[in-house]
Amino acid sequence: MELGYKIIMWDVLSADFDSSITREKCLNNVISNVQSGSIIVFHDSVKGFKNLEYVLPKTLEFLKQNGYKCEAIL
Repeated sequence: MELGYKIIMWDVLSADFDSSITREKCLNNVISNVQSGSIIVFHDSVKGFKNLEYVLPKTLEFLKQNGYKCEAIL
């Protein structure tokens, strides 16, 4: 049965879920790998919150300062 969905994959894994890495390393995982068209994975979880809380605002600011435009995937 064809439902019209498209499968898409991410290309930048923040590793926010990994409690063994610093939040700075997590941020570096994103900003050193992002490029036009990237899909960045962040996790909305208790496990990832410590890193996400730090990394997400900094990532959005980095993207804005570097002329990236963020869009929802529909």
